Amino acid sequence: MKEKNYFAVFAKMSEEAKIFTLQRALDIHPDMAKAMLDKFESELKYQETLLSLTQRKAHISELESKLIDQIKTLRLKGKRKQKEGKKERLIRLRYFQEIDRLRKEGASFRKIAQYIQTYHHKQISHVAIRSAYLKIKKQMEQQDGCGNNR
Repeated sequence: MKEKNYFAVFAKMSEEAKIFTLQRALDIHPDMAKAMLDKFESELKYQETLLSLTQRKAHISELESKLIDQIKTLRLKGKRKQKEGKKERLIRLRYFQEIDRLRKEGASFRKIAQYIQTYHHKQISHVAIRSAYLKIKKQMEQQDGCGNNR
């Protein structure tokens, strides 16, 4: 006679039937049976996930694992491309040459922010000016670096 797998039978039952079975088998209140069933299901899902991960990773070497991690990291970095903000665009198109000249003369970013407020009637914080300036400067250096290698 073939032995029945009661876990498979239990898994195929409806939720109400599972609760009723737990309630009768353990002589507990239906609410406790429901809480116990939820706990069982979450633990089984967790164990199933662990099992699938260990089975998958058993076929992957350490080098392949590192390569996969690098690919995932590159994909994440690629998705984080941000749009240029309004103030950054304004700085790049209108004020960058002037900011660069003032920086070479030794002006601080606070003084440059005051200068732009006074002479251009635009209020841009020194923090925004600094971050945009450094970002644009870095982009220009990268472009110059690529142009010199050709």
